[in-house]
Amino acid sequence: MGRVGLVTIGQSPRVDVVPEMRAVLGDVEVVECGALDELSRDEIEVLRPGEGEYLLVTRLRDGSEVRVSRERVLPLVEKCIRKLEEVVDVVGLLCTGDFPELTSSKILVKPSELLLKVVEALRVRRLGVLVPDPRQVGVISERWSRVSEDVVVESFSPYTGSPAALPGVARRFRDRDLVVLDCIGYGLEVKRVVMEVTGRPVIAPRTIMARVIRELLEVV
Repeated sequence: MGRVGLVTIGQSPRVDVVPEMRAVLGDVEVVECGALDELSRDEIEVLRPGEGEYLLVTRLRDGSEVRVSRERVLPLVEKCIRKLEEVVDVVGLLCTGDFPELTSSKILVKPSELLLKVVEALRVRRLGVLVPDPRQVGVISERWSRVSEDVVVESFSPYTGSPAALPGVARRFRDRDLVVLDCIGYGLEVKRVVMEVTGRPVIAPRTIMARVIRELLEVV
């Protein structure tokens, strides 16, 4: 049985994410580590993004939503990777933000790069992208414009968004060829709603990432 290490930029365990991944991963052992695991609320507050900093949205152990700066949380994510790579076969990052600096002595699965390559390979012309925070729309639009000529980005928080509001947001993707849920926090219920409303295929990062990890570890 293989072992996979999952690193969240929030706090572990990610009970909102990992169970749905386990259903895909199959017979593997999962070891989790959270960048904010050992931090107090006051210490987490220091990581909030300042003006012009790359904003990321994540979840704490108690289920609450927090915003952190990519630059400020980066060393804590690296610390988790160093810890896990000593005891696992593959490391997966539970965040779709860009972390080009991150490396590991083991294979490191970054969903941001995985999603971009999939969309590029599919040659998607009209792309819809869902993000947690409206302040992310600009930087996310720029990133996805590298692989699709027509990108529409909308926001809906997977942690605090009202389920009743999701169909209205999803309707803005009805003319898209494909929709990407650009946050690990989006679960299969969000995917189901967006697919039903739009009638379009939808990619959820947690499950596509789990399928890649399973392929890396599974003996056929």
